[in-house]
Amino acid sequence: MSTTARLDSQINKVAYLSAIVLFVFTVVSMFGVYDAPAGSTAAEKIAWLNENNGAFVLSWVTQIVQVFTLAAIFAATCWKVYRVNPLAAVSGGIMLALGTMAIIITKGTELWVVPLIAQDLAAGAHGQEPGLTLLSINSQAYPYSLTTYFDYLGLWLWSLFGLLVARPLFQLSTSAKVAAISLGLFGIIYPVFYGFLVTGIIPLSEITDYSTFMLLAWVGAFAMGVYCRGESKTAPA
Repeated sequence: MSTTARLDSQINKVAYLSAIVLFVFTVVSMFGVYDAPAGSTAAEKIAWLNENNGAFVLSWVTQIVQVFTLAAIFAATCWKVYRVNPLAAVSGGIMLALGTMAIIITKGTELWVVPLIAQDLAAGAHGQEPGLTLLSINSQAYPYSLTTYFDYLGLWLWSLFGLLVARPLFQLSTSAKVAAISLGLFGIIYPVFYGFLVTGIIPLSEITDYSTFMLLAWVGAFAMGVYCRGESKTAPA
């Protein structure tokens, strides 16, 4: 087996296993706790974060695992697309890498900065006002916070990745075509969603109701997991 064939086989296995891990952690994440109840005051939020520290941290760990598994599957997608359209694969890979970095910044902030700020404020440390400011800046509870911006920036870059790889994927098998449709729709809908959001057509209070289309990225990832599984079975020994 040549080096390229061996690498392709390893990528198939990683993508398939990543899809399984992604499914498990997506299900687990549905039971996670990611923020204090809506309408909580700053003091209530701090108290809630300290009382639910363990569950809060574990919930955001599941989010980080999902990001890395999605990124692994999408990177495998770029590898598969490279044989059909090298330029789309390289361009998509760049968008994927930049988007993943932006999203990881937000998840890491929730996992690291927010709990430490809450602990510091609860302990009555000096600089309460700056601490409260940092808590609001680094919390995704606020749709206009810095971390929320990076999260949506990362997803926008992922949507560009979806647009770039969608057409080449259509030249592969049925499962790859499902991934192409899902990622292509994600790439088209997301910029429209973002435009509606910043122009006020979609109210900030209803942002969650309109963002379920992001599950298209998951559908695309699972479809690519199936495709890579099929590739690994048909690959020569």
